[in-house]
Amino acid sequence: MKAQWEEKISESLVEHFYKLQSDEEIEEGFSDVLSFGTAGIRSKFGIGPGRLNKFTIQKVALGLAKYLKIKTEQPKVVIHFDTRHLSKEFAIEIAKVLGTNGVHVILPDTYKSTPELSFAVRYLNTTAGIMITASHNPKNYNGIKVYGSDGGQLLTEPSQELSHYIDKVKDPLNIKTTDLKALQEEQVVMPLNEATTIAYKAAIKELVGDFSTTSTKTVLTSLHGTSLPLLSEILNDLSYTNYIVEQAQSAPSGDFPTVKIANPEAEDTFELGKALAEQEDAQLIIATDPDADRIGIVERYEDGTTKYFNGNEIGLLLMKLRNEELSDDKQKYIIKSVVTSALSEKLAKSLDIGVINVLTGFKYISEQLMNLENNPSQLVLAYEESHGYIVDDISRDKDAIQVAALLIKYKEQLAQEGITFKDILENIYQEHGQYKDKTLSPTFEGAAGRTKINEIMSNFKQLNTIELSNLTPLIIENYVTQESYSVRSGNKETIHLPQTDLIKFIFKEGFIAVRPSGTEPKMKLYFSLDVDDLGEVIDEFKEKYELG
Repeated sequence: MKAQWEEKISESLVEHFYKLQSDEEIEEGFSDVLSFGTAGIRSKFGIGPGRLNKFTIQKVALGLAKYLKIKTEQPKVVIHFDTRHLSKEFAIEIAKVLGTNGVHVILPDTYKSTPELSFAVRYLNTTAGIMITASHNPKNYNGIKVYGSDGGQLLTEPSQELSHYIDKVKDPLNIKTTDLKALQEEQVVMPLNEATTIAYKAAIKELVGDFSTTSTKTVLTSLHGTSLPLLSEILNDLSYTNYIVEQAQSAPSGDFPTVKIANPEAEDTFELGKALAEQEDAQLIIATDPDADRIGIVERYEDGTTKYFNGNEIGLLLMKLRNEELSDDKQKYIIKSVVTSALSEKLAKSLDIGVINVLTGFKYISEQLMNLENNPSQLVLAYEESHGYIVDDISRDKDAIQVAALLIKYKEQLAQEGITFKDILENIYQEHGQYKDKTLSPTFEGAAGRTKINEIMSNFKQLNTIELSNLTPLIIENYVTQESYSVRSGNKETIHLPQTDLIKFIFKEGFIAVRPSGTEPKMKLYFSLDVDDLGEVIDEFKEKYELG
């Protein structure tokens, strides 16, 4: 099999990356087969059925074409791609396969963001949407996310059905395609109309509203991705021009040359932004990840000090400030993942906001938005702790562009009152307790890593209590068995959420949750505890359960 793949290395689109790989990395491409999971596909470049290349991309596209043709007689798909290596090339290959197999395609000629793709699906009334991105992963990764006609990522059942059609493609090296130019001439592959972008911008402008004052200055950085110039155009239209772009870090580039990892969840991605803010006397720094679904912020003060806000803190700010500007005439609600800060529910309850909990994965949030489409209640905020938010379902995936514009507006309004985001957060802590939140992602590479992750999760699933210094265990929520177990009484209750590989340990002081990543060879560890020394608890937990 390896020889057949190597014969086509020059056609694979990934020869450059293949030549940089170690023997072990090369062999991994042939020891595994990419599978379409509930989060789509995300992987490293390389040859073989276990890596992303022209042929594995075409395999996904052919499976999708067959899946869509079963669903509807005249399927139509909109494709967007980010600034990563091979994103545009992969988008073209997918368009060719889809078009050759009777699926009409809308394909832009330049990079676009994930929220724009989600918006475009509903605006253009397409059967599905495809986003070529690996979000905030390292530069040698890319991926495919598939969206349904509702604008949300495919849920578990349709993902499994699509996966079945993809797996039935047995010869990815010899998939026939028509030339792109011919498909365009036949109007099977069509360009994206500028009206779609205009409509997306208009929806955000209506959400945010014009700025009446512009005393605060903002630094913007796209981390080499897709949020600019779109965000700056929206701000200009809203009469806010008191911003400056970190130019070196906002030049589109799949190499992400100015950061270790292009992820606003990492505080060190803000170093260039903070230096520019110091130089320009700016009060806010906003960073978005390459596909503009995640956002991070740093606030800068008169004495030159700064504060980085983690994903949970941004969520608390948005909940509090968004709630204040909404009418009390309707019942209000938030949607959040089960691993967001323990403080989020306390704050929501104090503000008389209903809470809908969902599993991790923004597709579960979009499912709720679809179900509540005709409900008279008002959405205050939908979010995950991993820096993904929406306050309006303009998009049904994380939307850093709408949230960036809104946060700049809130920052400006607070400045008129002489207060800061940090002041708002400290008031919340004074009223409800200062929960400390931390998410860790220990990596376990390769087949041995997958085995290790399975062993760790298996051990956690056997526990009927958990003893950690200064914490009082109350409940263990096992989302595999869908049971909530009381440590004190031994009673069990049913968890009315879909089955997933997640264990959540609830204490009097907050919670710790563990799960394997759905897209990377990592564990995800979530800590949200009202304790004096969170680091001490984390170290004890990692040592006790071999997570170092």
